[in-house]
Amino acid sequence: MTNSLKASTEGLAIVDGVRKRRGWTKTSTARWWQDAHTSRATLRRFWRGERIQKEAFIAICQTVGISDWQAIAESPGSLIADLPELDSPLMDWDEAPDIDHFYGRTQELSQLEQWITIDNCKLVAIVGIGGIGKTALTLALTDRIQEEFDCLIWRSLVYEPSLLTLLDSLLNVFEPTAIQDVQQGKMQLRHHLQQRRCLLVLDGLDAVLPRKEDIEEYGKFLRSLSLNRHRGCILVTSREQLPAFDVIAANSQWIRCLTLQGLQTSEALKLLQAGGFTGKERGLSALSQLYSGNPLALKTIIPLIQSIFGGNVAAFLKQNTLVLSDRLQALLAQQFDRLSEAERSIVYWLAIWQEPITLCRLQIHLLHSPNPSAVLAGIAALEKRSLLEKRFSADEPSFTLQPLVMKMVTDRLVEQAVEEIERVVKSSNIHDFQVLRTHRLLRPGTDDIAGDRILSQLREKLWQVYGSPQPQILHQILPLLKEQPPLVVGYIGCNLKALLY
Repeated sequence: MTNSLKASTEGLAIVDGVRKRRGWTKTSTARWWQDAHTSRATLRRFWRGERIQKEAFIAICQTVGISDWQAIAESPGSLIADLPELDSPLMDWDEAPDIDHFYGRTQELSQLEQWITIDNCKLVAIVGIGGIGKTALTLALTDRIQEEFDCLIWRSLVYEPSLLTLLDSLLNVFEPTAIQDVQQGKMQLRHHLQQRRCLLVLDGLDAVLPRKEDIEEYGKFLRSLSLNRHRGCILVTSREQLPAFDVIAANSQWIRCLTLQGLQTSEALKLLQAGGFTGKERGLSALSQLYSGNPLALKTIIPLIQSIFGGNVAAFLKQNTLVLSDRLQALLAQQFDRLSEAERSIVYWLAIWQEPITLCRLQIHLLHSPNPSAVLAGIAALEKRSLLEKRFSADEPSFTLQPLVMKMVTDRLVEQAVEEIERVVKSSNIHDFQVLRTHRLLRPGTDDIAGDRILSQLREKLWQVYGSPQPQILHQILPLLKEQPPLVVGYIGCNLKALLY
C-alpha cells in the first residue's frame, strides 16, 4: 500500500485544531471534501485513521491550509501502520445535510457529550426555535463522538415518514428486510441496538407533530427505546417537544433534553465574519442581539445588508426593523399554525405589550378571565415550543416573545385584523370580529410609540386596502356596536376609535 497514507494521532490533532479555527466540522462541511476533489466517505476514513489514497490525503491537508502534509502522515516505519485494519463501523449518513461553518457551542457540546458517552443516556433531545442551529449542533456533536459508536445512522424526518416507513429504512441499514407492522419493526430494531453500540439521529421530529396518529406512534416508539436495555442512544432534534416527552423523562434517568438558545455575541461575530464582514463594522454586536443570535436569521440577513446598504450595518439598524427570510418565516409560521386558540391569544397579547409582562397582569386583560391553570398551561406549552423568553424581577416571572417570534406574530395579528374588518364591512355582522374583540391593540395604559406600533402598522395596511375613504368606512362600523352586550363588543369599540383618532 505504498500509494496510500494514514494520519498519525499527532497529525489528526493538528488538523483538528486548524479546522476548528476555520469553523469547519470534521465531515459535514461540504466545501472541505469537495475542494479536495474527494468524497465525504474518504474524509471520514481519514478521521478514523484509515489508509486512503496519497493524492486524497494531501488534498485534504492542503484544503484546510496545511502544506506540510508529511507532518500529518504516520511514519512508514511505524508498527501500527503494519497492523491489519479493523472492519469499518457501520455508518449511514446519507440523510445528513452539509453545513458551511460551525462556531462556538462549546458548553452545549460538552454537556451533550457527557449525557451520551458518560451518563449513557438512551434518549437525548435538542429542542429550539427554527433556525437556532439544532441540526448544525447535532452534526458537530456526531463528528465529535462518532468514534464512541460502531454504528451511526442519521435520518431526517422532514418528509414526514410514517413510523413504519422509518423502521423499514433503519432496519435495512443492518440487513435487507421487509417488515409487516410497527410492532415487528420495533422488536427487530431493539435486537440490533442490543447487538451494536449505535447512535441513531432523528432530525426534525416536529415534522410529524401535525398528524395525531404519528404523535402517538412516535411517542410510544421513543418510550420503548428509552426504557429498553441497549447500548446505544437515540438523539432527537425538534422545534418543540413531543407531548409525551415530559412524562417519559419524569420516569427515567436515561433521558435528557437541551433547550438551545442563540449564539453568544462572540460566536455570532465569527459567523458574520465568515459571511463577508471584516469584524470591524459598527453595529455587528447590536445586529447579533437584534436577531437573538439566531444563526439562520444572521446568515440570511447578511446578503441584504451587503447589497442594499453596501455592508453598512449601522445604516440597516437605523431602519429599526427586523427582516425575516422566507425560509425563517415559513419555519415560524408552521409553529404558529399549530398553536391552540388559547396559546394564540396569549402570544397576541405578548406581541401587543412588546415587553415582558407578568402572569397576573396578563390575566387582567384576558376578555373571559379563564381559569388561571389554563393560562399557566398555555404559558408552559409556549415555553416548550421555544417561543417565549422568561425574565425574573423580584420573585415574579414575566414573559415576552423572542424578537423573531414577536415580528412574525405582530404581522399575523395585523393581517388577521385587516381580514376581520374587511369581512364586517361586507357582512355588517360584528360577530365576524375575533381578535379585534378579544385584544386591545393599543397597549393598555400607554400612548407611547411602542404602544402604538401595531395600530400604525394596521393603519398602513388599511390604507392600502381602502385608501382615503378608510375613516368613513370605520365610522360605518361603530353604529353596529350599539345595544350589543359588553362581551359581544369586547375591545372592538376601543380598537376602532384608536384607529380613527
